[in-house]
Amino acid sequence: MKGRFRSSRGRVVNQAAPRSAFRKFADICLTLIFFGLVALLVARIDQRPPMISHSGNAYVIDGDTLVIDKQHIRLMGIDAPELDQMCGKEPLLRNCGQVARQALQKLLAKNQVRCDGQGRDKFDRILATCFVGQNNINYTMVETGQAVAYGDYLDAELLARGRKVGLWANTFETPQDWRRTHDRHDETLDVERSPVSDVIDLVVGWVSRFLGGIW
Repeated sequence: MKGRFRSSRGRVVNQAAPRSAFRKFADICLTLIFFGLVALLVARIDQRPPMISHSGNAYVIDGDTLVIDKQHIRLMGIDAPELDQMCGKEPLLRNCGQVARQALQKLLAKNQVRCDGQGRDKFDRILATCFVGQNNINYTMVETGQAVAYGDYLDAELLARGRKVGLWANTFETPQDWRRTHDRHDETLDVERSPVSDVIDLVVGWVSRFLGGIW
C-alpha cells in the first residue's frame, strides 16, 4: 500500500508525504522574512524619540493643551473642541470649547500633574499622556465626553457615546471637522520623523503586504 504502513498491532497508519524542494525553499524564505521583519521592528523602536517627563502645577490653555514649566503639552490620543467652537442646536447651543477647558481645569485643579511624552507635534508641543495620581487625564477627558478619541482611547469614547455625556448629549461637529470648515490649522499627533524611520516603515509595510498575500 503506497503511502501507508502497518503497525505492530496491525493498525494502518498514514505515512506523511515528504515535502517538496519548493516547499522547503518557501519555508526558508518565510523564516528569513520573519526574522528580517523582527529586526526592522526593533530598529523602528530604536528610532523613537526619548521619553520626556514633566511634573508640576499645570496651566490649562484649552481642552487638550496645557503648560508645565513653560512647556506646552498636547494631550496625545484625544481631540477637544476649539475654544470658540459651538455645539448643539438652539435652545441647547453652547460653547463646548470653553466647557472642555473648564472640565480639564477641574480635573487638574491645584494638583501635581505628571506628563510622560514622546516627541513633538508640528506646533512644537510635547505629545504626552498626563496623570494626576493614577488617573489618566487623557482617558478621562474622552470618557466624560469632553474630547473625542484621536488615535487612541476608542473604548473611552464608546462609553461616552453610550452614556450620552458631554459632547454626545447633543449634536456636534468633531473638532477636526470644525477646524476644516472654519479654516483653522489642523491638529496632528505625528511625532517628528527621520528619513530612517520612513524607510523602515516602508519596508515593514511591504513585508506585511507580502506575507498577507502568501497567507
